[in-house]
Amino acid sequence: MKHLIHTPEGVRDIFGRECDKKRYLERKIEKKFRGFGYQSIETPSFEFFDVFSKEVGTIPSANLYKFFDREGNTLVLRPDFTPSVARAAAMYFSEEKDPLRLCYHGNVYRNNSSYQGRLYECTQMGVEFLNEDSPEADAEVIALVIQTMKEAGLSNYQVTIGHVDYFDALAEEAQLDEDVIAELKHLLSIQNRFGMQELIEGLGLRRDLQTALCTIPELFGNVDVLDRAAECVRNDKALSAIDRLKKIYSILEAYGCERSVTFDLGMITSYAYYTGIILSAYTFGTGDAIIKGGRYDDLLGHFGKKAPAVGFAVEIDSLLNALDRQNVQLPIADIKTMILYPSYMEHIAIRMATDQRSKGLDIACVRFEEDKVLDHYRAYGSRNQFGGIIYMRSPEEAYAINLGNNEVVKTDISAYLHE
Repeated sequence: MKHLIHTPEGVRDIFGRECDKKRYLERKIEKKFRGFGYQSIETPSFEFFDVFSKEVGTIPSANLYKFFDREGNTLVLRPDFTPSVARAAAMYFSEEKDPLRLCYHGNVYRNNSSYQGRLYECTQMGVEFLNEDSPEADAEVIALVIQTMKEAGLSNYQVTIGHVDYFDALAEEAQLDEDVIAELKHLLSIQNRFGMQELIEGLGLRRDLQTALCTIPELFGNVDVLDRAAECVRNDKALSAIDRLKKIYSILEAYGCERSVTFDLGMITSYAYYTGIILSAYTFGTGDAIIKGGRYDDLLGHFGKKAPAVGFAVEIDSLLNALDRQNVQLPIADIKTMILYPSYMEHIAIRMATDQRSKGLDIACVRFEEDKVLDHYRAYGSRNQFGGIIYMRSPEEAYAINLGNNEVVKTDISAYLHE
């Protein structure tokens, strides 16, 4: 029995129409990024371990693919684009003080637990807006998130926005230790309100702080929830976070996309490098967010350039799954043409193919084997995304076959009979 080598767990092959859909979607998203003035950047698939170390605040070390080079340096397959782009920006744009817009496209690699059911290799596209700490920059990134989902073909989606300073300010005021903070964040992330309330009530905090912390899971909804959040605190840092969110919302109204936004003051992120707003975009058909991002004003400083920044990443594979489950049809057409010829007409077929390719058409030459019949090549064409066949039966007789509706018409190939 022939032994077939399959892919490892967590990775997969993509081909045919699915691959065409993915490429089409990627081109549309890149065009949208460029429409906002972002320029492309590529970073290596692997970096030194320090780029993704615990101090940077990306995913845990246990989820990294690590290996060694010949000199003994620890290298890591890229699990997250943002630290890579931050490292590159610190190298090549160290003296740039004006706003810098970068966009990227590539694969990331995460050694997830097998029970999570997630791919270990997935494709991301995203943007990073550097050297700008303003509500306007935050709003631009959020507006681009919304327009990206719309451009992809989604009609039902929501962007949820939070701010890390709201929870952090209350935790600082309450002087909570790291273990308690970590447990509270975990309970918030799994929306365990009762567990959170029980933990807070056992801390012996001031009544107003206890109430403010216990109220965090309820601070979810439209822009009105920001006023309620402000009523719960007297902390300047928390109030400043709410004021920032209100300014962002006002700018989003100018973009005309405020209806796609909700707020969640209890939103928690696993990335420790975020310092301001955080966002997650959801749609039907996926359990997790298809776009995540936020503000990270200290990350570039880790690589030697003190600069604020905000950005997001689109999970392309998750987005494709959502489109499929919502029955959103991407306009992928079978436009390749097969020139089917007997062996003695090879030069004629090549001349015709060369001419048609020069006109921008996608042409493949296929020799008609003597032991095959025409129906074999019809089926072959349908399986491999050909839209039609030019069947050269003889120099005097040729037919154009439409594989979509099986229409057959006689066609003239006399222009290619002689050089």
